[in-house]
Amino acid sequence: MTFLKLVGLIYTVAQVLMPCLPPVPLSSEVLFTDQYLGKWYYIGVASWDDEDIESYKAVDNSVVELKKGENNTLIMAGALHQEDQCINVAWTYHVDPDLDPVMTEGLAENIGVFLDGKWIKCPTCLIVAKLHPSNGFLRVMLFDRNEKTSADLVKKFKSKMGCFFVIDRFFISPRTKDFCKLEGTE
Repeated sequence: MTFLKLVGLIYTVAQVLMPCLPPVPLSSEVLFTDQYLGKWYYIGVASWDDEDIESYKAVDNSVVELKKGENNTLIMAGALHQEDQCINVAWTYHVDPDLDPVMTEGLAENIGVFLDGKWIKCPTCLIVAKLHPSNGFLRVMLFDRNEKTSADLVKKFKSKMGCFFVIDRFFISPRTKDFCKLEGTE
């Protein structure tokens, strides 16, 4: 058994005994595998301030693709169904091997961390935490490989966010419209 598997096993046991342990950050080495690269469906966002998630309230649904970029980057390309429009956007996460699993995102040097969905008992989920140090924004976004979202999954996400006490604002995408097509991927 490798050292990392042993640490993972210890963490799993500790998580049962202490359910508010923080989630496991995923290194770029792990994220650059087929397990994480590919299509994800946006479920919702959490924060400590309504203003931090206000812009998400116009998004009915979103689908993103996570892919390896050039020069040690991770690209998240998304198609957002916002009001009656499909908007394609992309975020670039720069991996500094000395800081991995913490990544910088965009020109503003925002901080991004990708977290294991097993924390909320969802092996098909991915959690992305983004901190914008210059303005204090914090966003924690939930994605799933499955297009359909269960109420139980949303409940688990909200419950785990409650472990941090200050993260008590949520917006779950309503998904009343068709998903937009990701440009350049289909």
